[in-house]
This record gives sequence, C-alpha cells and structure tokens, in this order.
Amino acid sequence: MNCRSTATALLLLLAWVGHAHAQQARLTDEQMLGVVFVANQAEIAAGNLALHKTRSASLQAFARRIVAEHGQVNQEIVALTQAFGTQPQRSATSDASMRQSADDLARLDEISSYDFDEAYLDRESVYLQRLVNTVDDYIRSTGSADVRTLLIRARPSYILHLDQARRLKLTIGSPGLKR
Repeated sequence: MNCRSTATALLLLLAWVGHAHAQQARLTDEQMLGVVFVANQAEIAAGNLALHKTRSASLQAFARRIVAEHGQVNQEIVALTQAFGTQPQRSATSDASMRQSADDLARLDEISSYDFDEAYLDRESVYLQRLVNTVDDYIRSTGSADVRTLLIRARPSYILHLDQARRLKLTIGSPGLKR
C-alpha cells in the first residue's frame, strides 16, 4: 500500500510540474521579461539587505556584484520593452515570484547577523538556480530574437552568481578563511 501511495504522489507531482511548465510556455514575451525583471528586483533587494547585514568582505563584494549586474539586466529589459512600445508585463508567475521574494526577504531580515551569511547564501543558491532554469525555458520558448538575445546574454552572469554563491557557502564557517 505504501508503494502505491508513493507512486500516486509521484504521478501527481509530475502532473503538477507538467501543468506549471505548460502555463509558463504560454507567457508572452513581455510577460517573460516581466518574470525576469521581478526576479532581478528580488536579487537586488536581497543583495542590498546583505550589504547591510553581513560583516563578510567577500559576501559584500558578492552582494555588490549581484546588485550591479541584475540592475544592468533590468535596464536592458526596460530599454528593450520600450523599443517594443510596451513594458514588462505581470503574470501569475511574476506575481508568485514577487510574493516569494517578499517572504524570503522578511525571513532573512529576521535572522541574526551571525547566521545571516549562511541563510543568505542558501537562498541565493535556490533562487539563482530557479532563475537559470526559468531563463533556459524562456530562451527556448520566446518568439522574439531580441528577447532571446537578451536572455542569452544575461544567462552567464546568473550562472556565475550561482557558482559564486555555492563557493562562498563552502567557505562560510571554515576555519582560517577570511570572511
């Protein structure tokens, strides 16, 4: 009976993932840009919080880079959508991302300075991996060469940030390493 319950749960999970993926595939180019814009805003907000809460020089450098590079991508998104004569559009996906980001920031803000670095890097690892996956999906599904180009150009910095977050996570708490 336990095996049957597990199989049923896995089927439901696969159906949910397939449904979520199908909904993402139906986003317009402006909605896709809206999702990426919101994700960048979340990264900027988390980076700014890190700049205020961490005492780690390496984490401050990482947060400054996050703020600058995600801000640059958002400027490019605004410029591109203005060239289209529109703006990044909201969607259920971007609204959910906004809510998740607000919850994440509230949790991070409550964490003591001592525990902040590890919690921030945990959040970054999860959030940036999700962002890379989302950008990969949008690169495949966008109908616009301009949107695809913007996403392809932004993707390496997201991957670099993810790698840096994972590497910093390994050094946090390691004796003898300069924080």
